[in-house]
Amino acid sequence: MRKPGLILCVAAVFISSCCFAGELSSRDIKKIKDGVENIKNRARGIQKEGYTALKDIGLDCVPYVTPLLNDKNIDNESKVVACDLLGELKAKDAVNALVEALKNKTYTVRAAACRALGKVPDKKALDPLLGMLGDEEYAVRGAAAYALINYKDPAIAPKVAVLLDDPNDSVRVAAATLLENKKDPKTAADIRKALEKDKFETVRELAAKALGGIKDKDAVGVLMDAVIEDRSKSVREECAIALGKIGDKKAVPALIKALKDNYKDVQLRASYSLKDITGKDFERDYDKWNNWYESQK
Repeated sequence: MRKPGLILCVAAVFISSCCFAGELSSRDIKKIKDGVENIKNRARGIQKEGYTALKDIGLDCVPYVTPLLNDKNIDNESKVVACDLLGELKAKDAVNALVEALKNKTYTVRAAACRALGKVPDKKALDPLLGMLGDEEYAVRGAAAYALINYKDPAIAPKVAVLLDDPNDSVRVAAATLLENKKDPKTAADIRKALEKDKFETVRELAAKALGGIKDKDAVGVLMDAVIEDRSKSVREECAIALGKIGDKKAVPALIKALKDNYKDVQLRASYSLKDITGKDFERDYDKWNNWYESQK
């Protein structure tokens, strides 16, 4: 039988080890401080070393990294690295500091803070990020739109839809990406306009995907035109897919015409959508589809 004193001693050691298990050793603290000093260094290679070392350490470094966002003695690139690190670590304790960083005079820091807040969604950051959609710098507007993809609020999609008229291509891509993700019917009219008129292929492609995701029946006519006439095969392909998702029989003639597209992928998508809409399957055979359609008149 074990002696009571021995049992108490073992228990004391166990409790002591549990109490201190979460504390950082002096060696760990030195590693963190060294990593922070590297981030503060102006040499980009050394900053990268600091970023990598602190990322490997994890959330324990957050209290040491967060103050960098408000440090007037370091350059803005160091603050960008700090923002990116806090975002990568999903550091919830740094949300307030990241929101404050949205006010930084340097646009690269504001954009980095947006990126980080996108990876650490928090209600406190929603309104500040919505405000960044009107930033004077396109990089910030785009970063805010991408960040808001990870937030849930009915106000987001309509406010981002305004950016479909932005003069910068990358901002319109960011807006279209969010709208394709949110699938908000209230934004359908803006998305239809983007498919019709945007000069940038990626925006039109995302717009077609978004309309298919929303299953917007009012978009059938626009999609029918684009599946035949758009100069981008990627857009035509997405239009064919979208028409299949919407499932309106009015799209059948346009999809049959799309079987004569110069690109096999467009033909395939058109044939799949024709099958989904009609229940028939003549694969990519234009003549068979056309003869069947004529017989239905």
